[in-house]
Amino acid sequence: MVLAAIAPFAVGALIAARTGTYAPVAAVPGVVFGVIAATSPALYIASAATGTAPPLAAIAHAFLLALGAFGIALAGLLLPATFLALSAVAPTTAFVMASAAIGGAALLALRRLAIELRAQWRQPSVAASVVFVVWWVATLGIAGRLWWDLADEVLS
Repeated sequence: MVLAAIAPFAVGALIAARTGTYAPVAAVPGVVFGVIAATSPALYIASAATGTAPPLAAIAHAFLLALGAFGIALAGLLLPATFLALSAVAPTTAFVMASAAIGGAALLALRRLAIELRAQWRQPSVAASVVFVVWWVATLGIAGRLWWDLADEVLS
């Protein structure tokens, strides 16, 4: 959990070091944790509405495990991304490397969340899978849009 809290700040600092603006130091963790805070209740509400929701404690536990997986994955991807970003000539490369690290860690975390939630369902159903996939696509869309806005601001 500590890595999940610290690694987004490190990614923001990496972008800030290469672009000369300090906005990413706060914006990257804001995007990461803002998307989680904004979309995670929707998954539980949609699951409960379809009758496929595990207990709230099980979903909270699954999110904590997925967030821990995100931190570990991002910490592992951060060193290669930092090397490539700092050795590159263009600041755009730093943003691309940071995007790849955040995106890769996010996909691994979503996979872990899916595994944990599947283990909590008594009988996996089509409705539960549809709810998760729709939530997954919406969450990635929101995160992608916020990340695109950050890129537009920082790189322009």
